Amino acid sequence: MKKSILFLLCALVLCTFSCENDDNIIPQQAAEEEQPVIPINFEENFGTSVTARFLGRVVDEDNIPVAGATIKIGTTTTTTDLFGMFSASSSEVFEKFAYLTVEKTGFIKGSRALIPSTTDVNRVEIMLLKEDVIATIASGETAMVNLSNGTEVSFSGNYMREDGSTYNGQVEVVLKHLSPDDANMEAMMPGMLFAQDVSGEAVTLETYGMIAVELMGSTGERLQLSDGSSSQITMPIPANTINPPATIPLWHFDETLGYWVEEGEATLQGNMYVGEVNHFSFWNYDYPYPSVLLCIKLIDELGRPLAYTPLDLYSSLLNNTGTYGFTNANGEECGLVPADEELTVTVPNPLCPGEPFTTTVGPFTTDTDITLTVPAGQNTSTIQGTFVNCNGENVTDGYIQLFINGNSEIIPVTDGTIDYTITYCDDIDYSLKGVDIINNQITDIITGTLDGTEIIDLGTLSSCTGFEDTDGDGVFDTFEDVNGDNNLENDDTDDDGIPNYQDADDDGDGVNTADEDYDGDNDPTNEDSDGDGTPDYLDAEDVVAFSTEALGTGCDPIEFDLDEIATTNGNNLHTYAFYLTEADALAESNPLSSPFGVSIADLTSNTQQIYVVATNVTSGQTAVGEVYLYWSYEDSDGDGLTDCEEITGVDNPSTSLVPNGTSDPNDPNDPNPQPVATLSINSVTVNEGDGTATVPVTLDVPSDVDTVVGVSTSGGTATQNLDYTTTVQSLTIPAGQISASFTVPIIDDFDVEQTETINIFGTISSGNVLNPPGQTLSATISIVDNDNGVNFTLQSISVTEDNGVAVVPVTLGNPSDVDTVISISTSGGTASENLDYTATVQTLTIPAGQVSGSITISIIDDSESEGDETIIVIGNAASTNVTNQQSQATVTIIDNEQSTVPSTGDLVACADGAGVATYDLTVMDSYYANGTGAAISYHITESSAINDTNQIAAQTFTISQSTTIYVRIEFASGNFEIASLNLILGSVPSSLPNLSITECDGNADGLATFSLSQLEPDITQGQSNLVITYHLTQSDADTNTNALNSNSYTNTVSSFETVFYRVEDVTTGCYSIGTIDLIVDSGC
Repeated sequence: MKKSILFLLCALVLCTFSCENDDNIIPQQAAEEEQPVIPINFEENFGTSVTARFLGRVVDEDNIPVAGATIKIGTTTTTTDLFGMFSASSSEVFEKFAYLTVEKTGFIKGSRALIPSTTDVNRVEIMLLKEDVIATIASGETAMVNLSNGTEVSFSGNYMREDGSTYNGQVEVVLKHLSPDDANMEAMMPGMLFAQDVSGEAVTLETYGMIAVELMGSTGERLQLSDGSSSQITMPIPANTINPPATIPLWHFDETLGYWVEEGEATLQGNMYVGEVNHFSFWNYDYPYPSVLLCIKLIDELGRPLAYTPLDLYSSLLNNTGTYGFTNANGEECGLVPADEELTVTVPNPLCPGEPFTTTVGPFTTDTDITLTVPAGQNTSTIQGTFVNCNGENVTDGYIQLFINGNSEIIPVTDGTIDYTITYCDDIDYSLKGVDIINNQITDIITGTLDGTEIIDLGTLSSCTGFEDTDGDGVFDTFEDVNGDNNLENDDTDDDGIPNYQDADDDGDGVNTADEDYDGDNDPTNEDSDGDGTPDYLDAEDVVAFSTEALGTGCDPIEFDLDEIATTNGNNLHTYAFYLTEADALAESNPLSSPFGVSIADLTSNTQQIYVVATNVTSGQTAVGEVYLYWSYEDSDGDGLTDCEEITGVDNPSTSLVPNGTSDPNDPNDPNPQPVATLSINSVTVNEGDGTATVPVTLDVPSDVDTVVGVSTSGGTATQNLDYTTTVQSLTIPAGQISASFTVPIIDDFDVEQTETINIFGTISSGNVLNPPGQTLSATISIVDNDNGVNFTLQSISVTEDNGVAVVPVTLGNPSDVDTVISISTSGGTASENLDYTATVQTLTIPAGQVSGSITISIIDDSESEGDETIIVIGNAASTNVTNQQSQATVTIIDNEQSTVPSTGDLVACADGAGVATYDLTVMDSYYANGTGAAISYHITESSAINDTNQIAAQTFTISQSTTIYVRIEFASGNFEIASLNLILGSVPSSLPNLSITECDGNADGLATFSLSQLEPDITQGQSNLVITYHLTQSDADTNTNALNSNSYTNTVSSFETVFYRVEDVTTGCYSIGTIDLIVDSGC
């Protein structure tokens, strides 16, 4: 049986299809490009080439479907439809690795990788990240771009185009941070958490966060860092991360190959990871871990597989992200999980409020298959039926669209069979319809109510209705069901009272839907002229006016080519006109001509932006955007005047900005002498006990004037007034000198801390330096902690139940200079609070210089025999001198009553012809209860017996080999004991065929005396555990009654008689019946 893989798959996935010759459904195409080249030997991880089927959906960050996105799977290319859906019925991928990419203008390239199933439909959901420009920086200048959560990227100012040529100009920056704290991260991230490490080995990753960075030139061209350049990337760690590693590998996503590649490492600085990269794509801070393949099968209490059911896995290694997936049609899901880790399995059910089903499994050291029974606790119904086409043939490429509780779910149909089990709490209405992809036909809509009925028989659904287009607008009616609830009457985009499927102008913008097919492909659903993600026929505002920056040319006036601005930033679906003021733009009066000239004086004081009006050539709709104007500040001779200002010649200004004065670098009276020095602030590291940090501020060469710098402390991981004293002062480097310094008071505390930082900022108040005007200098003070921390340990103990108290020792690894405070509480275990012990929460203080203490827990002596029980004791650090935050111990309460119930038992059953036996475990109930009236339940594992989870169906438990299960004996008081039950699978002894004994008839009366036991060596074959008895009838043999004398038996039927023998295994009671023919020979 083929199983699907679990690699961080997304949440609820809707599926669609592709068809030939269909206006709304995009057919898949075979791409010309070949599969990407895989590094030598690494392809061994992918297996052989196979064919697989995929159904999926593409949405944006607001969970809105993305139409018209290009999907590539191996050599197959297809496109998403109106609802963001795509289908690829036969794609060539690798046996253990399939890679899908998604591209759409206005979005960062998305992707997904998975281990494909070749027998089941592979369901995929990808969330595209919008290509939002958050900053515009310039080449040749250092820059820092950041997000509000502390994510930041530094740039040195050197960039190149994709062809390797140098780029100069404005650079638009797209920056996205993907955090494990975000529930949508698994849908947003590229590929899957599968990687190639530096040694070329395949590994699985635990992510601490990712960033995506894209750089674009002023014309939209893609940029990269120049060769030899690097950037520093900084990302916050997830909110609930415990003990993050001090260093962590860095991985970049290879968009061609589809997996992560190790490249460099990052260091932990406070709550941030900081690393250096030399190119941009997706970057990931991840820790690799050993893994095993875990396959989970979900069944309900009747043993039925739970198909297409979401399940989540969590462990300490999987961090907050966990692992997400869906079962396949057989209720199975497989994936790589951390080895040697206990895992929490959660099966959510959106149709039932409250807590989802949760259990723990593992740890596992090898690849493992397990089955989990998910208790209903609610209603369960199975929707069954047959889906056929108009010829009565089973539909082999189709699906059922089920609308329930506000959600559309897709149930794939590959062989005409509909069999879908759903669990829910309260009665709930549903509607559904079938879609035959091959024949472009649908069924009638069926409605009903889920009311606890076990089987909902749909009978035979026939898809004899073709895709209709009632209003003739080029959009099939079934795709006018925008909300996917199978009800066309409640989809009315323009709220004009006419449903979309009957409305020729769906969005009410005055342009009929059919006329919004601008590319002439008879499909209005793929038109989005304003790029807002909403197709034009559903968008009442089909116009977009760009806002941009424009660099002028020439000198005084600076000239701007308006036609070029429109061509670069607009499209041929609009016309564009430019205006000096917003009022002119709104009135569409006094349009500007190209080129548009502005004097330097006017550009620097008044006209710093103009307005552009975009007009949709089809609908006539308009919108207003802004164009921000700037000019080149190039200063070839570095004298403080731009080349444009020096229009009469270098060093001879003649503009209104500098009406008087000369600009001669050799003139000591020059009001703008050429600067030669560059100012910097140096980072320093100090010990917490040093008292002060001295920060140098330096010039690389002396300046001829005083350099005045305002310096201040602000931010960092250190805490103001606890770790340092805020400092703000003005610092002067006298003319002719190259340095000065200032001090920041450092506060020595007793807290055990990581190295902390203080941010230092400097602003040049006056001087003559090469630093760009307005530049803020920065540096860091690193404070190294000088406090010796302590580790605390709670020690596990055992006490007898009648001891009264349990004294739990607490020890320190070394003495501390200050008091150590620990909060200690009881929580969990197998003992019952207030029945076996008194719950407690205590604060323990171990005085400075001492290394031990203890707490006491009151133990309650009851009269019940209940076996040994445990109390979990947890200690949490409550003072800042402690290096470990938590320690845990176990108190074992040794029962002092004699147990009244058995601790073990045996139950034997004989195997059938297939080597399987079925047990009725309830026959052991009275044995284990032993007259106590206890409730008895049976469990596969001891842990499930202790936790009273995953009970076995007691009357029909089947095994194929002897095994031991566990019995929970729960008394009326709530206490319980755990016993074992050995299920012994007895093999049935073989009975030989065609046995006979012949004796002489000495007196011709047809009778003789036979020794029946003479055949026993042949039957037993030396097995001492076999006993044979002989009987006249099979009934006597079955009941083992009326045994014959085995050594001397005289036949009762003349000449020939058949007797029966029973061969029984005395250790198990299993037996078989055979026959012996007794022949009386009259001729001897």
